[in-house]
Amino acid sequence: MEIADYIQLGLLIAAIVSILVTQQRDAKQRKLQMFAEYTRRYQDIFMNMPDDIYNGTAKIDTRTKRHMRLYFDLCSEEYHLWQDRTVPDNVWKLWLEGMQIACNHQIYKNSWDAIKGEYSREFWQYFEKNVINYKRTL
Repeated sequence: MEIADYIQLGLLIAAIVSILVTQQRDAKQRKLQMFAEYTRRYQDIFMNMPDDIYNGTAKIDTRTKRHMRLYFDLCSEEYHLWQDRTVPDNVWKLWLEGMQIACNHQIYKNSWDAIKGEYSREFWQYFEKNVINYKRTL
C-alpha cells in the first residue's frame, strides 16, 4: 500500500466514526424528545382531569371516562414502547411506579374495569397484575 492509500483509509475510518457518533447523538436526542413528549401528555391529562377524581366523589360519567381512556391509552403506549425495547427499563420503572400510584385510587380501578376490554389482552393482563392489583409493600 502506498502512503496515499493509508491516508485514504484513515479518512474513510474517520468518516465512519463521525457517522456513528452522529447517529448515537441523534438517537439519544430522539429518546429525550420522546420522553419529553410522553411527560407532556401525562401532565396534560392530569391537569385536565376533573377535580373530583382525587377527592373520592367522582362518578364515571362521560367526561371522566374520556379522561381515563386518555390515561390508559398513554399507559398502553408506554407499555408497548417498553416491550419493543424503545424505552429502557429504568424509564419504564418510573412510568410503572406512576401508574401504580395513580391506580391506587378507586376511580381508576372502576374506570379500568369499564374499559379494559378495549386494550390488547397482553397489555391488560400485565396492567391488572402489575398496576391495578399491585400491593405495595414497605
